[in-house]
Amino acid sequence: MVAAAGIILLVASCGEEIPPGTTPLKPSAVVKAATSIAEIVQQPKIYEASGTIQPRTAATVSAKVMGEILQVLVQEGDKVKAGDILVKIDDSQISARRRQAKAALAEANQGVKAAQAAFESAQASSKLAEKTFRRYELLLENESVSVQEFDEMKSRYDQATAGLSQTKSMRDAAQNRIAQAKAALFVVKTAFDDTTVIAPYDATVTAKLKDKGDLASPGIPLIRLEETGFFEVQMVLPESHIHQVNTGDQLSVRIPSFQNEALTGKIKTINQTADPGIRSFQVKVSLPDLPGIRAGMYARVLVPIGETGMILVPEIAVVRHGQLSGIFIVDADSIAHFRLIRPGRMFGDHMEVLSGLKAGDRYVTKPNHTIVDGVKVVDQ
Repeated sequence: MVAAAGIILLVASCGEEIPPGTTPLKPSAVVKAATSIAEIVQQPKIYEASGTIQPRTAATVSAKVMGEILQVLVQEGDKVKAGDILVKIDDSQISARRRQAKAALAEANQGVKAAQAAFESAQASSKLAEKTFRRYELLLENESVSVQEFDEMKSRYDQATAGLSQTKSMRDAAQNRIAQAKAALFVVKTAFDDTTVIAPYDATVTAKLKDKGDLASPGIPLIRLEETGFFEVQMVLPESHIHQVNTGDQLSVRIPSFQNEALTGKIKTINQTADPGIRSFQVKVSLPDLPGIRAGMYARVLVPIGETGMILVPEIAVVRHGQLSGIFIVDADSIAHFRLIRPGRMFGDHMEVLSGLKAGDRYVTKPNHTIVDGVKVVDQ
Protein backbone atom coordinates (compact mmCIF):
# COMPACT_ATOMS: atom_id res chain seq x y z
CA MET A 1 0.00 0.00 0.00
CA VAL A 2 2.86 2.42 0.84
CA ALA A 3 4.56 1.63 -2.47
CA ALA A 4 1.33 2.22 -4.37
CA ALA A 5 0.79 5.51 -2.58
CA GLY A 6 4.34 6.51 -3.43
CA ILE A 7 3.73 5.81 -7.10
CA ILE A 8 0.53 7.84 -7.02
CA LEU A 9 2.29 10.72 -5.25
CA LEU A 10 4.94 10.68 -7.93
CA VAL A 11 2.29 10.69 -10.67
CA ALA A 12 0.38 13.42 -8.89
CA SER A 13 3.44 15.63 -8.50
CA CYS A 14 5.09 14.93 -11.86
CA GLY A 15 2.19 14.09 -14.10
CA GLU A 16 0.24 17.35 -13.66
CA GLU A 17 -0.04 19.47 -16.77
CA ILE A 18 1.78 22.76 -16.24
CA PRO A 19 -0.04 25.67 -17.88
CA PRO A 20 2.15 27.95 -19.98
CA GLY A 21 3.90 30.66 -17.97
CA THR A 22 3.65 28.83 -14.62
CA THR A 23 5.91 26.58 -12.61
CA PRO A 24 5.05 23.78 -10.18
CA LEU A 25 4.36 24.88 -6.62
CA LYS A 26 6.98 24.08 -4.04
CA PRO A 27 5.99 21.65 -1.30
CA SER A 28 5.94 24.51 1.18
CA ALA A 29 3.53 26.55 -0.95
CA VAL A 30 0.22 27.72 0.48
CA VAL A 31 -2.89 27.11 -1.60
CA LYS A 32 -6.41 28.34 -1.05
CA ALA A 33 -9.03 25.63 -1.55
CA ALA A 34 -12.46 24.69 -0.30
CA THR A 35 -12.50 21.81 2.17
CA SER A 36 -15.13 19.79 3.90
CA ILE A 37 -15.39 17.32 6.78
CA ALA A 38 -16.35 13.74 5.89
CA GLU A 39 -19.41 12.54 7.75
CA ILE A 40 -21.64 9.49 7.75
CA VAL A 41 -25.04 10.06 6.20
CA GLN A 42 -28.03 7.74 6.03
CA GLN A 43 -28.90 6.47 2.59
CA PRO A 44 -31.24 3.72 1.40
CA LYS A 45 -29.61 0.31 1.53
CA ILE A 46 -29.95 -1.12 -1.96
CA TYR A 47 -29.98 -4.69 -3.19
CA GLU A 48 -29.09 -4.81 -6.87
CA ALA A 49 -30.99 -7.56 -8.64
CA SER A 50 -30.07 -8.73 -12.13
CA GLY A 51 -32.88 -9.30 -14.59
CA THR A 52 -33.76 -9.83 -18.22
CA ILE A 53 -36.18 -7.72 -20.23
CA GLN A 54 -39.07 -9.70 -21.67
CA PRO A 55 -42.23 -8.65 -23.49
CA ARG A 56 -45.28 -8.56 -21.25
CA THR A 57 -47.23 -10.34 -23.99
CA ALA A 58 -45.70 -12.76 -26.48
CA ALA A 59 -47.62 -15.18 -28.65
CA THR A 60 -47.03 -17.88 -31.21
CA VAL A 61 -49.71 -17.66 -33.87
CA SER A 62 -50.67 -21.14 -35.05
CA ALA A 63 -52.81 -22.49 -37.87
CA LYS A 64 -56.39 -23.54 -37.09
CA VAL A 65 -57.13 -25.24 -40.41
CA MET A 66 -55.35 -27.55 -42.80
CA GLY A 67 -54.23 -26.30 -46.19
CA GLU A 68 -51.32 -25.15 -48.30
CA ILE A 69 -49.79 -21.82 -47.29
CA LEU A 70 -50.31 -19.44 -50.21
CA GLN A 71 -48.64 -16.34 -48.76
CA VAL A 72 -46.54 -15.27 -45.78
CA LEU A 73 -46.83 -11.48 -45.76
CA VAL A 74 -44.34 -10.63 -42.98
CA GLN A 75 -40.67 -11.07 -42.16
CA GLU A 76 -38.69 -11.08 -38.91
CA GLY A 77 -38.50 -7.59 -37.46
CA ASP A 78 -41.64 -6.28 -39.17
CA LYS A 79 -44.01 -4.10 -37.17
CA VAL A 80 -47.66 -5.09 -37.55
CA LYS A 81 -50.94 -3.58 -36.40
CA ALA A 82 -53.86 -5.45 -34.89
CA GLY A 83 -55.85 -6.98 -37.75
CA ASP A 84 -53.00 -7.00 -40.27
CA ILE A 85 -52.88 -10.14 -42.42
CA LEU A 86 -49.90 -12.34 -41.58
CA VAL A 87 -50.52 -15.58 -43.53
CA LYS A 88 -52.99 -16.75 -46.19
CA ILE A 89 -53.91 -20.46 -46.39
CA ASP A 90 -55.57 -22.18 -49.37
CA ASP A 91 -59.36 -22.02 -48.86
CA SER A 92 -60.58 -24.00 -51.91
CA GLN A 93 -61.71 -27.08 -49.98
CA ILE A 94 -63.30 -25.03 -47.22
CA SER A 95 -65.06 -22.88 -49.83
CA ALA A 96 -66.61 -26.04 -51.30
CA ARG A 97 -67.76 -27.11 -47.83
CA ARG A 98 -69.21 -23.67 -47.26
CA ARG A 99 -71.22 -23.88 -50.48
CA GLN A 100 -72.54 -27.28 -49.40
CA ALA A 101 -73.46 -25.90 -45.98
CA LYS A 102 -75.31 -22.98 -47.57
CA ALA A 103 -77.21 -25.39 -49.83
CA ALA A 104 -78.10 -27.56 -46.85
CA LEU A 105 -79.42 -24.52 -45.00
CA ALA A 106 -81.52 -23.46 -48.00
CA GLU A 107 -82.94 -27.01 -48.23
CA ALA A 108 -83.73 -27.00 -44.53
CA ASN A 109 -85.54 -23.69 -44.90
CA GLN A 110 -87.66 -25.16 -47.71
CA GLY A 111 -88.37 -28.20 -45.55
CA VAL A 112 -89.60 -25.97 -42.74
CA LYS A 113 -91.92 -24.12 -45.10
CA ALA A 114 -93.41 -27.39 -46.35
CA ALA A 115 -93.71 -28.78 -42.82
CA GLN A 116 -95.38 -25.56 -41.65
CA ALA A 117 -97.89 -25.73 -44.52
CA ALA A 118 -98.70 -29.36 -43.71
CA PHE A 119 -99.09 -28.48 -40.02
CA GLU A 120 -101.47 -25.60 -40.79
CA SER A 121 -103.55 -27.88 -43.08
CA ALA A 122 -103.68 -30.60 -40.42
CA GLN A 123 -104.59 -27.99 -37.83
CA ALA A 124 -107.52 -26.80 -39.94
CA SER A 125 -108.67 -30.39 -40.55
CA SER A 126 -108.40 -31.16 -36.85
CA LYS A 127 -110.51 -28.13 -35.91
CA LEU A 128 -113.19 -29.10 -38.43
CA ALA A 129 -113.16 -32.74 -37.25
CA GLU A 130 -113.47 -31.61 -33.62
CA LYS A 131 -116.48 -29.37 -34.36
CA THR A 132 -118.21 -32.17 -36.30
CA PHE A 133 -117.47 -34.68 -33.54
CA ARG A 134 -118.96 -32.36 -30.87
CA ARG A 135 -122.09 -31.96 -32.97
CA TYR A 136 -122.42 -35.73 -33.35
CA GLU A 137 -122.15 -36.08 -29.58
CA LEU A 138 -125.28 -33.93 -29.22
CA LEU A 139 -127.04 -35.79 -32.00
CA LEU A 140 -126.26 -39.10 -30.32
CA GLU A 141 -127.74 -37.84 -27.05
CA ASN A 142 -130.91 -36.92 -28.95
CA GLU A 143 -130.79 -40.25 -30.77
CA SER A 144 -130.66 -38.39 -34.09
CA VAL A 145 -127.70 -40.47 -35.35
CA SER A 146 -126.89 -44.09 -34.99
CA VAL A 147 -124.07 -45.39 -32.85
CA GLN A 148 -122.26 -46.58 -35.99
CA GLU A 149 -122.39 -43.10 -37.53
CA PHE A 150 -121.09 -41.59 -34.29
CA ASP A 151 -118.23 -44.12 -34.15
CA GLU A 152 -117.24 -43.33 -37.72
CA MET A 153 -117.13 -39.61 -36.92
CA LYS A 154 -115.11 -40.23 -33.76
CA SER A 155 -112.64 -42.29 -35.79
CA ARG A 156 -112.20 -39.43 -38.30
CA TYR A 157 -111.69 -37.02 -35.38
CA ASP A 158 -109.03 -39.25 -33.83
CA GLN A 159 -107.25 -39.54 -37.19
CA ALA A 160 -107.27 -35.74 -37.60
CA THR A 161 -105.84 -35.31 -34.09
CA ALA A 162 -103.10 -37.87 -34.79
CA GLY A 163 -102.33 -36.19 -38.14
CA LEU A 164 -101.97 -32.83 -36.40
CA SER A 165 -99.55 -34.32 -33.86
CA GLN A 166 -97.53 -35.95 -36.64
CA THR A 167 -97.25 -32.77 -38.73
CA LYS A 168 -96.23 -30.82 -35.60
CA SER A 169 -93.43 -33.32 -35.00
CA MET A 170 -92.39 -33.01 -38.66
CA ARG A 171 -92.35 -29.21 -38.36
CA ASP A 172 -90.25 -29.36 -35.17
CA ALA A 173 -87.82 -31.77 -36.85
CA ALA A 174 -87.53 -29.44 -39.85
CA GLN A 175 -86.79 -26.51 -37.54
CA ASN A 176 -84.11 -28.62 -35.80
CA ARG A 177 -82.56 -29.31 -39.21
CA ILE A 178 -82.35 -25.55 -39.77
CA ALA A 179 -80.53 -25.12 -36.45
CA GLN A 180 -78.13 -27.91 -37.39
CA ALA A 181 -77.57 -26.43 -40.86
CA LYS A 182 -76.89 -22.99 -39.36
CA ALA A 183 -74.40 -24.49 -36.88
CA ALA A 184 -72.65 -26.39 -39.68
CA LEU A 185 -72.48 -23.21 -41.77
CA PHE A 186 -71.05 -21.27 -38.80
CA VAL A 187 -68.32 -23.89 -38.32
CA VAL A 188 -67.40 -23.80 -41.99
CA LYS A 189 -67.50 -19.99 -42.07
CA THR A 190 -65.21 -19.86 -39.03
CA ALA A 191 -62.83 -22.28 -40.72
CA PHE A 192 -62.95 -20.14 -43.86
CA ASP A 193 -62.10 -17.02 -41.82
CA ASP A 194 -59.21 -18.93 -40.23
CA THR A 195 -57.56 -19.35 -43.63
CA THR A 196 -56.59 -15.68 -43.24
CA VAL A 197 -54.29 -15.40 -40.19
CA ILE A 198 -54.27 -11.91 -38.67
CA ALA A 199 -52.28 -10.15 -35.94
CA PRO A 200 -54.16 -10.16 -32.61
CA TYR A 201 -52.53 -6.88 -31.47
CA ASP A 202 -49.84 -4.35 -32.39
CA ALA A 203 -46.65 -6.36 -32.36
CA THR A 204 -43.19 -7.05 -33.69
CA VAL A 205 -42.60 -10.22 -35.70
CA THR A 206 -39.80 -12.11 -33.96
CA ALA A 207 -39.90 -15.32 -36.01
CA LYS A 208 -41.34 -16.59 -39.28
CA LEU A 209 -41.77 -20.32 -38.82
CA LYS A 210 -43.37 -21.34 -42.16
CA ASP A 211 -42.95 -20.35 -45.79
CA LYS A 212 -45.09 -20.29 -48.92
CA GLY A 213 -45.87 -23.82 -50.09
CA ASP A 214 -45.63 -25.41 -46.63
CA LEU A 215 -48.61 -27.36 -45.32
CA ALA A 216 -50.48 -25.75 -42.46
CA SER A 217 -52.49 -27.84 -40.04
CA PRO A 218 -54.22 -27.15 -36.71
CA GLY A 219 -51.73 -26.34 -33.96
CA ILE A 220 -48.73 -25.85 -36.25
CA PRO A 221 -46.89 -22.58 -35.32
CA LEU A 222 -46.69 -20.01 -38.11
CA ILE A 223 -45.52 -16.67 -36.69
CA ARG A 224 -44.06 -15.57 -33.34
CA LEU A 225 -45.03 -12.10 -32.06
CA GLU A 226 -44.09 -9.73 -29.26
CA GLU A 227 -46.55 -7.01 -28.29
CA THR A 228 -45.19 -3.61 -29.21
CA GLY A 229 -44.11 -1.21 -26.49
CA PHE A 230 -44.90 -3.33 -23.47
CA PHE A 231 -41.88 -4.78 -21.66
CA GLU A 232 -41.05 -5.96 -18.18
CA VAL A 233 -37.99 -7.04 -16.25
CA GLN A 234 -38.06 -10.60 -14.97
CA MET A 235 -35.75 -10.99 -11.98
CA VAL A 236 -35.30 -13.12 -8.89
CA LEU A 237 -35.22 -11.79 -5.34
CA PRO A 238 -33.72 -13.78 -2.43
CA GLU A 239 -36.11 -14.93 0.24
CA SER A 240 -34.30 -12.69 2.75
CA HIS A 241 -35.58 -9.61 0.90
CA ILE A 242 -38.95 -10.74 -0.43
CA HIS A 243 -40.91 -9.27 2.52
CA GLN A 244 -39.53 -5.79 1.75
CA VAL A 245 -41.33 -5.46 -1.59
CA ASN A 246 -44.99 -5.40 -2.56
CA THR A 247 -46.98 -5.41 -5.77
CA GLY A 248 -47.24 -1.83 -7.02
CA ASP A 249 -43.94 -0.65 -5.50
CA GLN A 250 -41.89 1.61 -7.78
CA LEU A 251 -38.25 0.63 -8.33
CA SER A 252 -35.32 2.17 -10.15
CA VAL A 253 -34.24 0.16 -13.21
CA ARG A 254 -31.01 0.62 -15.15
CA ILE A 255 -30.43 -0.87 -18.61
CA PRO A 256 -26.68 -0.44 -19.28
CA SER A 257 -26.96 -0.91 -23.06
CA PHE A 258 -29.97 1.40 -23.40
CA GLN A 259 -29.27 4.65 -21.55
CA ASN A 260 -27.47 5.90 -18.47
CA GLU A 261 -30.54 7.40 -16.84
CA ALA A 262 -32.49 5.15 -14.54
CA LEU A 263 -36.06 4.21 -15.48
CA THR A 264 -38.91 3.93 -13.03
CA GLY A 265 -40.54 0.51 -13.06
CA LYS A 266 -43.46 -0.86 -11.07
CA ILE A 267 -43.72 -4.33 -9.52
CA LYS A 268 -46.40 -6.14 -11.49
CA THR A 269 -46.35 -9.61 -9.96
CA ILE A 270 -44.51 -11.48 -7.21
CA ASN A 271 -44.47 -15.25 -7.45
CA GLN A 272 -45.83 -16.60 -4.19
CA THR A 273 -43.70 -19.75 -4.36
CA ALA A 274 -39.92 -19.72 -4.12
CA ASP A 275 -37.65 -21.69 -6.41
CA PRO A 276 -36.40 -24.39 -4.00
CA GLY A 277 -33.11 -24.65 -5.89
CA ILE A 278 -32.01 -21.04 -5.29
CA ARG A 279 -34.42 -20.01 -2.50
CA SER A 280 -35.55 -16.99 -4.50
CA PHE A 281 -38.82 -15.59 -5.79
CA GLN A 282 -39.53 -14.47 -9.34
CA VAL A 283 -40.58 -10.83 -9.56
CA LYS A 284 -41.84 -9.00 -12.67
CA VAL A 285 -41.32 -5.24 -12.95
CA SER A 286 -43.22 -3.43 -15.72
CA LEU A 287 -41.35 -0.73 -17.66
CA PRO A 288 -42.56 2.50 -19.27
CA ASP A 289 -43.24 2.50 -22.99
CA LEU A 290 -39.97 3.81 -24.45
CA PRO A 291 -38.48 3.29 -27.91
CA GLY A 292 -35.23 1.36 -28.01
CA ILE A 293 -36.01 -1.24 -25.37
CA ARG A 294 -35.61 -4.76 -26.72
CA ALA A 295 -36.41 -8.18 -25.35
CA GLY A 296 -33.39 -10.00 -23.96
CA MET A 297 -31.56 -6.89 -22.73
CA TYR A 298 -29.79 -7.04 -19.37
CA ALA A 299 -31.23 -4.87 -16.60
CA ARG A 300 -30.33 -4.03 -13.01
CA VAL A 301 -33.16 -3.40 -10.58
CA LEU A 302 -32.37 -1.41 -7.43
CA VAL A 303 -34.42 -2.72 -4.52
CA PRO A 304 -34.41 -0.68 -1.26
CA ILE A 305 -34.03 -3.03 1.70
CA GLY A 306 -33.59 -0.52 4.53
CA GLU A 307 -31.09 2.21 5.38
CA THR A 308 -27.36 2.25 5.95
CA GLY A 309 -24.72 4.80 6.92
CA MET A 310 -22.12 5.75 4.34
CA ILE A 311 -19.62 8.48 3.52
CA LEU A 312 -20.45 10.55 0.46
CA VAL A 313 -18.14 13.06 -1.21
CA PRO A 314 -18.72 15.28 -4.25
CA GLU A 315 -17.64 13.50 -7.40
CA ILE A 316 -15.42 16.49 -8.29
CA ALA A 317 -13.40 15.87 -5.10
CA VAL A 318 -12.15 12.55 -6.49
CA VAL A 319 -8.89 12.57 -8.44
CA ARG A 320 -8.40 9.74 -10.91
CA HIS A 321 -5.10 8.34 -12.16
CA GLY A 322 -5.88 5.59 -14.63
CA GLN A 323 -8.00 3.03 -12.83
CA LEU A 324 -7.05 4.35 -9.39
CA SER A 325 -9.06 6.93 -7.48
CA GLY A 326 -7.96 9.12 -4.61
CA ILE A 327 -8.75 12.20 -2.59
CA PHE A 328 -6.64 14.94 -0.97
CA ILE A 329 -6.83 14.68 2.81
CA VAL A 330 -5.91 17.77 4.86
CA ASP A 331 -4.24 16.89 8.18
CA ALA A 332 -4.25 18.78 11.46
CA ASP A 333 -1.40 21.00 10.20
CA SER A 334 -3.43 21.83 7.04
CA ILE A 335 -1.03 19.84 4.86
CA ALA A 336 -2.58 18.04 1.86
CA HIS A 337 -1.92 14.30 1.42
CA PHE A 338 -3.13 12.24 -1.51
CA ARG A 339 -4.89 9.08 -0.34
CA LEU A 340 -6.25 6.20 -2.40
CA ILE A 341 -9.93 5.42 -1.93
CA ARG A 342 -12.28 2.69 -3.10
CA PRO A 343 -15.31 4.33 -4.74
CA GLY A 344 -18.80 2.89 -4.54
CA ARG A 345 -22.13 3.86 -6.05
CA MET A 346 -23.16 7.27 -7.33
CA PHE A 347 -25.93 9.24 -5.63
CA GLY A 348 -26.58 12.13 -7.95
CA ASP A 349 -23.35 14.19 -8.07
CA HIS A 350 -21.96 12.49 -4.94
CA MET A 351 -19.93 9.30 -4.74
CA GLU A 352 -19.92 6.69 -2.01
CA VAL A 353 -16.48 6.04 -0.48
CA LEU A 354 -16.15 2.43 0.64
CA SER A 355 -12.64 2.72 2.11
CA GLY A 356 -9.79 5.21 2.39
CA LEU A 357 -11.84 7.94 4.08
CA LYS A 358 -13.41 7.98 7.52
CA ALA A 359 -15.82 10.26 9.31
CA GLY A 360 -14.09 13.39 10.63
CA ASP A 361 -11.43 13.50 7.89
CA ARG A 362 -10.99 16.88 6.25
CA TYR A 363 -10.64 16.77 2.48
CA VAL A 364 -10.38 19.11 -0.49
CA THR A 365 -13.75 19.34 -2.20
CA LYS A 366 -12.61 20.79 -5.53
CA PRO A 367 -8.94 20.04 -6.20
CA ASN A 368 -7.17 21.61 -9.19
CA HIS A 369 -3.63 21.55 -10.58
CA THR A 370 -2.35 23.67 -7.65
CA ILE A 371 -3.23 20.96 -5.13
CA VAL A 372 -0.31 18.54 -4.81
CA ASP A 373 0.92 16.33 -2.04
CA GLY A 374 2.52 18.37 0.72
CA VAL A 375 1.09 21.83 0.04
CA LYS A 376 -0.49 23.76 2.84
CA VAL A 377 -4.22 24.31 2.35
CA VAL A 378 -6.02 27.39 3.56
CA ASP A 379 -9.78 27.51 3.33
CA GLN A 380 -10.96 30.06 0.81
